[in-house]
Amino acid sequence: MPALPLEDVTVLDLADEATVLGSRLLAELGADVVRVEHAAGDSVRRRPPFLHDDEGIERSLAHLLYNGGKRSLALDFDRSEAWLLLERLLPAIDIVIAPLDKPTGMAAFLAAIPQAHPAIGLVDIVFRRDAPHEVATDLIATAAGGLIVLNGFSDDPPNYPAGELAYKQASMAAAEAALAMLLAAARGGRAGHITISLQEAVNWTTLQTANGNIWHWHRQVPDRHNPIAPPAIHKSRDGHWLSFTIHPPHWDRYVSWVRQYVSAPDLDDPEWDDLAYRLLQRGRVHDYTAALCAALTLQELIDEGQARGLLVLPLNSMRDLAQDPHLLARDFLVDTQHPQLGETVRLPRTAFLSNRYPPALGPAPTLGQHSEEVLTRFAGLDPAELDALFDAGIVHGPRTPAKATATPPAASSAPAASSPTGATVPGIRPLPAPTHPTADPHQPLAGVRILDFCWAIAGPLTTRLLADLGADVIKVES
Repeated sequence: MPALPLEDVTVLDLADEATVLGSRLLAELGADVVRVEHAAGDSVRRRPPFLHDDEGIERSLAHLLYNGGKRSLALDFDRSEAWLLLERLLPAIDIVIAPLDKPTGMAAFLAAIPQAHPAIGLVDIVFRRDAPHEVATDLIATAAGGLIVLNGFSDDPPNYPAGELAYKQASMAAAEAALAMLLAAARGGRAGHITISLQEAVNWTTLQTANGNIWHWHRQVPDRHNPIAPPAIHKSRDGHWLSFTIHPPHWDRYVSWVRQYVSAPDLDDPEWDDLAYRLLQRGRVHDYTAALCAALTLQELIDEGQARGLLVLPLNSMRDLAQDPHLLARDFLVDTQHPQLGETVRLPRTAFLSNRYPPALGPAPTLGQHSEEVLTRFAGLDPAELDALFDAGIVHGPRTPAKATATPPAASSAPAASSPTGATVPGIRPLPAPTHPTADPHQPLAGVRILDFCWAIAGPLTTRLLADLGADVIKVES
């Protein structure tokens, strides 16, 4: 089987809910992701809903989804020694992903990485660049980024979108930043440091709806009181809801379809050939579309609409998604065995689908499941050092019985290493101070050339992001 593209990459995952999906994306591409967690369990593990509504830190559906395929290293974050211990891991790490809400000790640990370890890519995240220490929830970020003001209807309060979209967008930006820095390190030996603004990540998602051209075209600033388009949600004859949007180049196909079911003699007027006129008449267009939908079943609308090149799609429930033919054909839903739960859980993978390699989707780890393995493999600790750390309550998780000893922390022969606060970690030998240049690249994709055949919005936004990171993007267009 071909190697996964990130098979030789190790990620130190310190993420919270704002960036935890980013490291999951890297895990699916083959990265060895070491998730560092507080010994008491973090907010992702404690977030409802839980599997079968049975609450527990191993049963959160968010944890099972976002931590799939990762290792778990559980440390007592309240102990300054934990951060010194993480420093021992850094020589084996390629990427560090930071959280939005940084516990005591983490900020100093992260701040030292770019200079002390220039080959490591550090992905940091803040709420706002001018207020890097402020912490925000997804709700606050969607408001600050301009998404909430666009959501809803004029006679209702703004609608807070489901799915924690601010966190999702930040996670995707984190994964992209990590990939860019991995490429930079592979080509030049230096990775760098990228900071993501949660507010900016949200604002990026509003570019389509809050397009500045709307002001030039219509002298309108879009919001829920002044939308840029008529409502696109309609009900079919059999009572199902669907989204119906007319792709402008296929207006004639829409008109011929409407005429089959609705009396609309005015659509023969030549004014309708003008896109600007159609936008001004969006209320009438909405009424014609509603009448068309009321005349046909949901499946009839979807089949015929897509055959005509119109954007006609069902509003799916979770049950609908689980049975969706497209998702099933792409093996988007994967049955993953979770030994700690004694059952198989069906989870969605990410949207990656390659003709070269299958996506890797492993189970989510139990809290501290890999603490001993990670510290042995990546930090080079011996059994006596591990005993000291577990006995001191700095490290948590299961021990391998054959390796466990009764040696007390003071019996270790290794000298104690000092932390920045003066505390010591029993049995951990200090690392030598690294020596290296201090230059920091600003464009990790400089020298990469991309041929861009994208159109509409999703593709150009992607290549614009790559260009922001330094890529030479050649846009091929009509």
